[in-house]
Amino acid sequence: MATSSTIRVEVLFFAIAHDLAGTTSTSLELQDPATVRDAESALKEQFDWLGAGLASYRVAVDEEFATSDTPLRDGSTLAIIPPVSGG
Repeated sequence: MATSSTIRVEVLFFAIAHDLAGTTSTSLELQDPATVRDAESALKEQFDWLGAGLASYRVAVDEEFATSDTPLRDGSTLAIIPPVSGG
């Protein structure tokens, strides 16, 4: 009988994402193996304001920009970085 294992990922919110989330961080427990896409799905369930808007955010895993296919490991840090504009 196969046993399923989980990983814990720390999520950091920056700029407006921090304001909307009402917190600077949260943690997720995901089925292993997991990718950024899995974390994004879990975050959308927990924070409905993310919704479709998450597509415009940048995501970093362990301080490196990542794609939705980037694998996550136990203890990874996922940063949610909203778009910025300059002037």
